[in-house]
Amino acid sequence: MASDQEQIRALAYEYTFRLDGGDFAGVAELLGEGELRMSAAGMDEQAMRGREEIERFYADQVVTYEGDPRTRHLISNHVVHVEGESAHANCYFTVLMKPPGQPIQTVVCGRYLDRFERRAGAWRFTEKTIQVDYLTKIEEHFVIDQDHAA
Repeated sequence: MASDQEQIRALAYEYTFRLDGGDFAGVAELLGEGELRMSAAGMDEQAMRGREEIERFYADQVVTYEGDPRTRHLISNHVVHVEGESAHANCYFTVLMKPPGQPIQTVVCGRYLDRFERRAGAWRFTEKTIQVDYLTKIEEHFVIDQDHAA
């Protein structure tokens, strides 16, 4: 049986697999019981809640090419702290992208600051904050919605 830390890391990795696959409903399924926050210069940190709002956010903001974001989210330095039935984790993320007709490139780097609860024996996200630190050609990956701009 996997340790709590391994289960939490697997949940965080599943988020990236679904996002890279353009499965925004699946991302919303993972995050929908909690809150999603974006933290970056020029954006407010208003929390998004619920599956519908979170799915709509990703569907409206992530640029896709015939449904494929053409990205790979890499997680590194993933530290998980478990305290009974709750946990928090943080890690670095790097997003690589291969837009059509262009070389692979790094488009964004930052940190994921996550909170979890164990419910009915399984770990669930209660909060995901995406802290954006560095951007390059973000417009090819993500649209900043005026509703979320500060």
